[in-house]
Amino acid sequence: MFNFFWVLFCSLDAYLWLFVPIALIIIFIIFRFISMAVEEYIAESITYISDYMQLSDQLAAVTLIALANGAGDVITAIVASGADGGVSYNVGSLFGSGFFVCAMTICLTIRSSKKPIIVS
Repeated sequence: MFNFFWVLFCSLDAYLWLFVPIALIIIFIIFRFISMAVEEYIAESITYISDYMQLSDQLAAVTLIALANGAGDVITAIVASGADGGVSYNVGSLFGSGFFVCAMTICLTIRSSKKPIIVS
């Protein structure tokens, strides 16, 4: 695990102008490796499963991609359960991610609606 706070305050003596480019490069590399892994393994697996089960593209997107998206959270929750403070981590993580998804879904739905949304 990479500790950005240690790098900022211990290695770079809190020079923010030096830390920001380094952090952005590291984050870019992390996202690049994740996208390569998704393209190589997850996308191929989803394609194979949807072809095997004869699912339409829409149904595969709704079910299998959601399953692949949630798999990391489930594995993290299982691993964290055995650690000290793992239960509080699980509750915070699941609550936070659920709240973020709900808030973004509601916000984007309201913003993209052509007609006013009226709640009775």
